[in-house]
Amino acid sequence: MAELTKIHDDLYYDERSAGGIVYKFNGDKIIWLVVKTSINRYNKGDSDKYVNKFPKGHLRKDEVLKAAAQREVEEEGQVKTKIITKLGSNDYVIWDKEQKKKIIKKVTFFLMEYAGESNLKYFDNEVVLERRWLGFNEAMMALAYDSEKILLKKAKNKLEEIIKRKI
Repeated sequence: MAELTKIHDDLYYDERSAGGIVYKFNGDKIIWLVVKTSINRYNKGDSDKYVNKFPKGHLRKDEVLKAAAQREVEEEGQVKTKIITKLGSNDYVIWDKEQKKKIIKKVTFFLMEYAGESNLKYFDNEVVLERRWLGFNEAMMALAYDSEKILLKKAKNKLEEIIKRKI
C-alpha cells in the first residue's frame, strides 16, 4: 500500500508533489517558464495529446517540498532556480489509469527566480516536449489548467509587490 499523508482526521493525500512558477527578466519584461508535456497517467484520452503547464512532480522519500520543487523544475525545465516564496497548493482528485482508482493529490507551488541553465537529465513517464518562456498573457492563454492560471496571477502580483518594495 502506498504511503499516505494525513490531512486531517478523515482525509488523506495519496500523493504529494511540488513545483515552481519560474520567472526571469527579458530586458524590462518579465517572462514565465511553461513546459509542454504529453498527457500522463492521470488523464483520459489519447496518448498523442499534450498540455502546457508549470514544472512539478512527486516528492522522493524523505524529500522536503522546497527541495522537490527545485529538483522537479530543474529536471523538467532544465533551469536552476532560487526560491522566492511559497505561492500555494492545489488539491486534485484524479483517476489513475495505472492503479485503476481515484487519487487525492496535493501540489505545492513556489515562486522561483531563474538562476541559470541546467543539463540535469530528466527521467519520468511524462515526456517533456518543449520548454518556453512566455509573457504573462501568452502564458495565461497557453496553460491548460485553471488552477495554474490562478497561481500565475498570484505569482505576478507577488513579484510586482517585491519589485515595488525594492524601488
